[in-house]
Amino acid sequence: MNQHLSESEVHVLIDSLGDEIHFEQVRPHNKGEIRRQKSLSKSKFKEMISEAIEYGHQPGGDLELRIPAINKMLVGHHDGIYWLE
Repeated sequence: MNQHLSESEVHVLIDSLGDEIHFEQVRPHNKGEIRRQKSLSKSKFKEMISEAIEYGHQPGGDLELRIPAINKMLVGHHDGIYWLE
């Protein structure tokens, strides 16, 4: 099982990126996954993450965000849990 990241650990990863965060939203569907490209400002993205962790729910489903500095993917589960793959 992957180790879950704290809110501050996720924020440190986000801070390594530019001002505009480009991520993929992933929603399960009976015939596979529905993937959508989304963009938010860094501050809005961090706010979304903080609320998801606090309330245990991330609107819109899961998310995937490539972190080039460490060549890993930040995965956010719809229940507000985040880890690296």
